[in-house]
Amino acid sequence: MRVLMFLLAASFLSAAQAEPTIEDYGALPEIQNMAISPNGELVAYRNVTSNRDVIVVVSLQKAAVVTAIDVSLIKPRDVFFINNERVLLRAAEHRRVRGFKGRFDVSTLFSLDIDSGKIKQLLVPGDGVVYPGQTGLGQVVGNSPDGKYLFMPAFYGEPQLVMGEYAAPVYSLLRVPPGPGKPRRIKSGSSATIDYFVDDSGEPIVMEEFDESHNLHSVYALQEDGWEEIYQNEGLLRDRGFVGLTPDRKHLVVLDTSDETGRTAYFTLSLSSGDISDPLYDRDDADIASVVVDMQRVVQGLQYSGLMPTYKFFDESVDQRVKDIQALFPGHSVKIVDHSPDWKHILILMEGPQSSGEYYLFSEGSEPEYIGARRPNIGSADVNPVGTVTFLARDGLRIPTIITIPKENISDLKNLPAVIMPHGGPASYDEVGFNYRAQALASKGYLVIMPQFRGSSGLGSSHQTAGYGEWGRKMQDDLSDAVRFFEEKGIIDPDRVCIVGGSYGGYAALAGGAFSPKLFKCVVSINGIGDLERFRNWVRAERGRASEALAYWEMQIGRDDYSPEDARARSPEFAADNYLAPVLLIHSKSDEIVPISQSERMYRALERAGKEVEFIQLDGDDHYLSFGETRTQALKATLRFIEENL
Repeated sequence: MRVLMFLLAASFLSAAQAEPTIEDYGALPEIQNMAISPNGELVAYRNVTSNRDVIVVVSLQKAAVVTAIDVSLIKPRDVFFINNERVLLRAAEHRRVRGFKGRFDVSTLFSLDIDSGKIKQLLVPGDGVVYPGQTGLGQVVGNSPDGKYLFMPAFYGEPQLVMGEYAAPVYSLLRVPPGPGKPRRIKSGSSATIDYFVDDSGEPIVMEEFDESHNLHSVYALQEDGWEEIYQNEGLLRDRGFVGLTPDRKHLVVLDTSDETGRTAYFTLSLSSGDISDPLYDRDDADIASVVVDMQRVVQGLQYSGLMPTYKFFDESVDQRVKDIQALFPGHSVKIVDHSPDWKHILILMEGPQSSGEYYLFSEGSEPEYIGARRPNIGSADVNPVGTVTFLARDGLRIPTIITIPKENISDLKNLPAVIMPHGGPASYDEVGFNYRAQALASKGYLVIMPQFRGSSGLGSSHQTAGYGEWGRKMQDDLSDAVRFFEEKGIIDPDRVCIVGGSYGGYAALAGGAFSPKLFKCVVSINGIGDLERFRNWVRAERGRASEALAYWEMQIGRDDYSPEDARARSPEFAADNYLAPVLLIHSKSDEIVPISQSERMYRALERAGKEVEFIQLDGDDHYLSFGETRTQALKATLRFIEENL
């Protein structure tokens, strides 16, 4: 196996270094967002350290850096090639927008010319008729065959006067040069337009709409006589996802729940007739988590859910190659992070029980190449083992669970201190991989337990919908049952258990302290919710009374019978008197998903009740703790707090 030494020197040296520090766990991965050029000759990646943030482009043949550009002011979150000469950088910045109140996460796209090293921002809000009051300008739905243009949707034009008030212009499709030149509108949508799909020349052939005021989800296709509606469904929420095109571009690929298996399956929608097929790919043991698409959004394969990802590709030779690659790393998660258009070059990320994350390149006719380590200061010997177990909740529901085991205790799992760590979402799921928070906790001797409680996605529609309306109820029981399961096995010490979570997991941590006060010895909530009704009202004010977002949260919190009184009864803020365990509240000041006021009010409620509580505000970070400095700050505070209380 070939090794690219210029990337790996640090990881080889790490074997002789001291054990990882908390800063090593909390820091962003040093190498991330890796991509491969269409010809397979270049890789690009983001290199992040404490004093620099750089996009690096490397020639694989020469084993030399072609260009390195400081992107500290951009902080890109996605990197990909449009051709062999240009790299695209998708970034987001939390800032004010002129003419609008408050601050917003404004995403945009940058184009990097590899030869000159020049960076150009594409679709600058307020530049010309690019509407300033929009936050999402980083989406690409296709590119021209010659690579001279990108096709990008945006609100484009002058504000519209509607019933005496100015509103955003319609969502249009633009042809955007990644180099010199100005964008040009090629299709105007409507006030309800949310997406576009294009043919192989970049001409729009599908337009998707969702009219929140009338709860109508529609798809329009370009026919010989013009645009015609081929799909319409009425509902508060979109129940089908239109995620790509079939290779012949005669059908849209649809993800929907299968009536036979209850799993997310693959269907197609005919662009000529509007007919929806029977499920064409439908497993009874996994949902389709996402699709693998090319730059034109043509679907080439499927990624399935599970504690470790699996794939299905329509090209049998590609499908077999991916299976062979995954077989080289048993027990580890192997994710395809990029590939050349012809699939001759496949770039993967491997992480799991013996790896903190490593990139490999598999090229046809060549030996695999070890490209680099995501976290060179955390070697394989430092990684704490990760395993899985399934237990039965009190009502018989199966709860798959990931555990991270302190490596010193792998042969003696008895009476360990433990941390229950519910994930966010709640419609998400954990995977076997390198979880920085779980690994940091395990390095201090704590068994970390991550139950995939009801309400989690990836385990079938019945498992997910079983969580609707069960916040603070059965979803919370699943976490309590996890504690009892490991206690009965003698694995954990019931007198040394804390609960730590972020987002929904932060709510679950607070609910654990409020509604199971004797079970946990400390509670850590990161960007969590304390008052469900106030959160619901905030979503309504931010997104609108008729918004899909509001309908989603009402369904999550209260199913079909949401009421303010019931939400209050399940809100930890109003059960502050119940707490026995000390509480640490951590919240990002710039959180746009859960406002910091949730933790501020929770803090005041616990203080008034005379409870032990601490509140830490993270300045300059977001809901997901996207920045290394503040993420490390939160991790240090969490570990210190748990050590003080266990």
